[in-house]
Amino acid sequence: MSTETEFHIHHDAPEVVGRRERLGVRLLIVADGAFVFGMIFSYFYLRNLDANGGWLPKGAHYLSAASGWMTVVPLVVAAFAHRMGERQRESFKALSIVTLVALLLGAYYQWHQLAHMPFIVKDTGIFEGGYASMWLLIAGANFFHFLVGSFIALGLVLRARRASIDPILETWRLRTAGSWFTWIAISGIACALTTTFIR
Repeated sequence: MSTETEFHIHHDAPEVVGRRERLGVRLLIVADGAFVFGMIFSYFYLRNLDANGGWLPKGAHYLSAASGWMTVVPLVVAAFAHRMGERQRESFKALSIVTLVALLLGAYYQWHQLAHMPFIVKDTGIFEGGYASMWLLIAGANFFHFLVGSFIALGLVLRARRASIDPILETWRLRTAGSWFTWIAISGIACALTTTFIR
């Protein structure tokens, strides 16, 4: 008894494969965008509802506006470095490392922020309220974006060091990754604006 070990290679044109991959990432961005903007809507809703002082109980506190913006800076730097690398292909190897390092530093900072959020009332051990819950959710979404972005950036760094890559397919992949990096920067900015102006 023998088994076939051959696999089938699809011989689609690189442009077709690139468009298909980019469409998949754009659909992922739409789904993620629905979550992020639903989360922002929930933030506004809970803030305006504020039943019985549940948004910010007595003795609870806000985080500073700067704490939200500090996590956005690495997202913007990563998106900008990747776009520059797309335009200046001769410097893409170095700029792909900048993208990866910015996202890893941002992920570390966001993890540190999540681990040290002061939202537990020390006397009772109870979580502080609606604001604390929404801040934790927003920080968690940012951390997810950092993790996925870091994974993509690591792949780009490794691919930039390979010798034989189809240039057309690689152009599509860089554009696809650029779509994700741009989206996570926009998402971070939208969340930071929400937590800065609505308290």
